[in-house]
Amino acid sequence: MAKKGRLTKDEKERLQEHAKLLYTRDNITIQKELAERVGVTEKTIGEWIKDLGWEKLKRNFVLTREEQLANLLDELEELNTAIKNKKEGERFADSKEANVRRFLIRDIKDLETKALLPEIISALTQFLDFVRRNDLSDAQMISKYVDSFIKSKLR
Repeated sequence: MAKKGRLTKDEKERLQEHAKLLYTRDNITIQKELAERVGVTEKTIGEWIKDLGWEKLKRNFVLTREEQLANLLDELEELNTAIKNKKEGERFADSKEANVRRFLIRDIKDLETKALLPEIISALTQFLDFVRRNDLSDAQMISKYVDSFIKSKLR
C-alpha cells in the first residue's frame, strides 16, 4: 500500500533504489506489483521508470560483480604502470592519480568483502522462485518477509 504524504529525499532515494533493483535485476515489470512491494503509487513507479531511464538500465544490467572487480583491478594496474613509466625522479602519483588510486582500492575492497544489496535481492528472489514452484501459499507468505527484509537493508 502506498505511503501517504511527501517522502524525504533519503526515503525517496531508498525506495527508488529498491524499485530499480526489482525492475532491472529481478524483472518485475508490472507497475502495480512494483508499487505494492516498494510502498509507492503506480503513478510514481511509472514516472521513475520513464524519468530515470530504467528501461535502458534493464537492458544494460549485465555486468557481474566479478567483471566489475576485474575492470577495477585492470584500471589500478594501468594507473600503477603509468606511474612506473614516468621519468626517474617523477615516479610517484600526483594528487589526482593518488585520489583515483585511493578510490579504486576502496572500491576493490568493497567488492571483495561486502555482500551487495543486488546480490542479496537476487539470492532471495531465486529462493522465492524455488518456494513458489513447490508451494505458492508459502511463497506469498515468505515474500512479505523478504520485502520487509530488503526495505530494512535500504535504510
